[in-house]
Amino acid sequence: MSNADPHLTLPLQVYGCAPRDAALAVILVHGRGQSPEWMCDAVVRRFGRDDLVWHAPAAAGQSWYPQRFIAPLEDNEPHLSHALAALDALSSTLREQGFPYESQVLVGFSQGACLCSEFVWRAGRRYRALVAFTGGLIGPPGMHRDIVPGVFDGMPVLLSTWNDDPHVPAQSVHETAQRFAEAGAHVTLKIETGIEHGIRDAEIAYARALLSGRQP
Repeated sequence: MSNADPHLTLPLQVYGCAPRDAALAVILVHGRGQSPEWMCDAVVRRFGRDDLVWHAPAAAGQSWYPQRFIAPLEDNEPHLSHALAALDALSSTLREQGFPYESQVLVGFSQGACLCSEFVWRAGRRYRALVAFTGGLIGPPGMHRDIVPGVFDGMPVLLSTWNDDPHVPAQSVHETAQRFAEAGAHVTLKIETGIEHGIRDAEIAYARALLSGRQP
């Protein structure tokens, strides 16, 4: 197997305003079996802000890693490391383009939400915000994580999901919220009744409020 990162060979999709007019740069990460275009329809076109530039990477084979996000970490390697490296490369490029980490937002759905959560956690730096629509930190429930109190310095984090989602256990989302809070993030947790696997209008409204500096 090649050691090359397969995700870096795919084109990046960019939506929204021109970078020079953007208040924030958003890294927008799709779920398993989806695409940047799916995320554009599900998030960008519903968001209602014209001062954001959205950067949507694509996963090779439409999947960032092969197993469930609650599988042992080694079961998702080397794919998980490749996926995290692809987000890191994009974040670094945005920084070079004039968007410091504090002006970058990570937004993902499902597998993409898990990847964004894990990326921000491992990076250990304050982004403008993390928005995880139905996802959580990657790894088995109860996995030990070293907590650095205050490392996220009040970073806004939105974790939203259904209480009976077929792919993402609500307990894993609860645990993710606890970990980020322990590490100094300002966490908003929304777990609402339902069994569908999608992004509700209410979740878009929560994310919009979060990026506007309001309490969702």
